[in-house]
This record gives sequence, C-alpha cells and structure tokens, in this order.
Amino acid sequence: MLCLALLVCASSQETVAQEDTPTAEDIAAEVTGDGQEGDKNAVQVADEVQVDPINSDQRIETRLQEIMEATGWFTDPQVKVDRGVAFLSGISDTKSHREWVEATAIKTSDVVAVVNRLKVAELPLWNFAPAIASLKQLGREATGVLPLVLVALAVGFVSYFLARAGAGLTRWFTRSRIDSALLRQVVGNVVGVLIFIIGVYVALRVSGLTRLAVTLLGGTGLVGLALGFAFRDIAENYLASILISLNHPFRVGDLIEVEGAKGFVRKVTTRGTVLNTLEGNQIQMPNSTVYKGKIINYTATPLSRRDFTVGIGFEDSIVEAQEIVMSVLDDHIGVVSDPAPIAIVESLGSATVNLRVYYWFDQTTHSPLKVSSSVIRLVKQKLTDAEITMPDEARELVFPQGVPVQMVEQLPTAPPTLPEKSQSADEPTTSVGEGDLGAEQTEVLRATEHDETVDGEANLIA
Repeated sequence: MLCLALLVCASSQETVAQEDTPTAEDIAAEVTGDGQEGDKNAVQVADEVQVDPINSDQRIETRLQEIMEATGWFTDPQVKVDRGVAFLSGISDTKSHREWVEATAIKTSDVVAVVNRLKVAELPLWNFAPAIASLKQLGREATGVLPLVLVALAVGFVSYFLARAGAGLTRWFTRSRIDSALLRQVVGNVVGVLIFIIGVYVALRVSGLTRLAVTLLGGTGLVGLALGFAFRDIAENYLASILISLNHPFRVGDLIEVEGAKGFVRKVTTRGTVLNTLEGNQIQMPNSTVYKGKIINYTATPLSRRDFTVGIGFEDSIVEAQEIVMSVLDDHIGVVSDPAPIAIVESLGSATVNLRVYYWFDQTTHSPLKVSSSVIRLVKQKLTDAEITMPDEARELVFPQGVPVQMVEQLPTAPPTLPEKSQSADEPTTSVGEGDLGAEQTEVLRATEHDETVDGEANLIA
C-alpha cells in the first residue's frame, strides 16, 4: 500500500511539473506563433545560439528577476527560463519599458529566445502626470537660465542707451560738416542701429543663444525678404522724406494742399508730414503720399491773385463802373500795383453786365480772405454812391390766383418824387470784422504751437 501511495504522489507531482514547465511544443508554438497566444506576445530570438550553454536556466531566471524588480517599472514580475527560452510575465507601466526588458533579456548570455507576456498598464482617462512632469522640467530649466537672462536683459538696456548716446554724439560732431538736417539724422541713426545690433549680439551670446545670435547678425534671405514686405511702407516713407528734404517742395510754415488736405506745414518727419489746417486741426500724411501726390504750395511765392465778379445794370456806364472799381483797388493797402489790377467785362447776363475783377496781393503779410472781404465791400459801396445799380438776375413770377386790377378815375398831375439818396460816409479800408488784414499763418501756427506730433521726431526740413 505504501508503495502504491508513493507512486501516486510521484505521478501527481510529475503532472503538476509538466503543467508549470513549458514543454518543447509550447516553446515552438510561442516562437512560430502557432499557438493561441502567439499573435499577442512578442517573441525575440537571439542572433546566435550557443550549443553548450554556460549559464543554467536558474541563474538566468534569478538575474532577470532581480533586474525587473530593481527598476521598479513592473508589477508582479515573473521570469521563467526553460532550456534558454525566457518567459516574461507581469504588468509594465509603459510600452517602452516593456520593450526595454525584452531587449535586455535577449542580450543576456545563453538566452536563445524571449517570450514577452508583459501587459502594459492602462492609463487613466485624465492623466496629468506627463504634463506635471513637463512643467517641473521647464521650471528647472528656467531656474537654471534665469541668471543668464537677467544679464542679457541688462546688456540689452545698456546697449540701447549707448546707441542713443552714440547717435546724438554723431549728429553733434557732424553738424559743422553736414548742412542737411536729414543727412545728420540718417548718419546718427545708422551709428545708433549698429551699436544696438552689437549689444543684442552680445546679450544673446551671454544668454547662451549662440546660434540665434549668429543668425541675427548674419541674417538669411528668407528673413530679409519677410522684413522687406513687412516694412515696405516704412521704408517707402523714409525714402520719400529724404527726397522731400533734398528737393524742398515746401518749407515749414508754408500753406500747401495735398490730396484734398490743406494746411500749414508744421513738421516733416521720417514717417509723415504734419499739417495744421486753418480750422486748427492736425493732419499727418504719409511722406510717400505727399511726394507722389499733387502739391499746391500757396506760399511758394509771396504774391497771389484773387478775383471776384460784380454785375451792373444795362443802363449804367461800364466805363464809369470800371473806373470806380480801379480807384478802389489803387487806393487799397492790401492790393499791390505790380502786377496791376484789372476790371474786364466778362459776360452779358439776363439782367446784368458782369465785370470780372482781378487783383494781386502779398499773402505773406495779408490774409486772402480778409483782403477779399475788404475789396468787395468797398467796391459795392463806391458803386452804390455813384448810383450804379447792381440788379438781381431776372426771375419769372407766377401768380396762381391772378392779379387784381383797379381802375383809377384821375391820374396824378405830377409824378411822385423819389427820396433823395443820402451820401454815405467814406468806407474805411478795414472793418471790425476784417481786422488788420494780416495773414492767418502766424495766428494758426501760434494757436497750434503746443500740438503734440505723432512721433515726436525733429523737423527734417528747414
């Protein structure tokens, strides 16, 4: 009976051992992928298989078990080695670690194949661990480069002030050699930009951005092309300011009209031309528009011509009316004698003979609006005193209800006498409304002298 019991126990132990230990058929199925699990588990085969292994399966199994437990990347790692074939099981935290332990096992001495049964742990739906790790890494990197960044910023600020100082000194040294304010401005800007670029290069080198510094200093065709398109308008206005300063189509204080904008020139900068209108408003126009547009300079020459029309009756003497108008123009303080004024017959209207009066005046000292008001007022008064009529244009009157007619039995014996016209006193040349006939230039510029220009740059024209 005892022998029979021993035989049964040995048979059961052999069966259990056969179930736990992979057989040669199982290993072949794992390698070839013929088994049920073959398509799910990765199998790695050594490049060269030794005939006489040195290490035993137990030593290989113990060593791989120690490696997996030492990393801490695996949960419940299990290693089983049978005749040089390593079976790995358990849970890996990441796919890369699963592949790593597989590669490590296949490189172990006397391992002929690796059957990787490790499963990758499923990540939660909202996993913030990678983001937190990235933020911590960025924080450590920022803390490391913070001193370099502070030093680079300090170098940048110092280079900016050195550039401004260098530009100012350059303009001061060249003021006796270069007459043009614009050229002095350009030379100073070039020196300042060069100093600032050198300072930025040093700041980038200090901060460790050597490659970026070299790229910034050397430049590339693509960056240059992009900057060219981006700053095309700025460069165009800058070149237009140079041409305006060299050609001098107008000066500060001139009354000009460009593209429908009329005003006194206040300032010309590298960006635009600032005008002060007669209403006291400020207009800044791009220099490219000013240079390419039609410029009307009303103060380019001191003398300017004005004209107006006056109509007299058909029964009045045209010559007498012309003499009266000419006498007013000859005696007026705002009208110059050379070129001489003229009064010509322009046309015959429906009820009047129209005279066109032309006269010249000095617009640097007199206002065109005030002089015109004074001349027209005096001409009207002199024609009225000379009993020269200035009838209105004939109009057609319509009476929808008809015109009532009344019969008069007896006509008056004598025509009614008209009241005598009282001779008016001599009209003064200037009135309260017209003032002293002075030009508006001084008034407008004085009223707008505290205006703040857009960019605060100095005048580039005299």
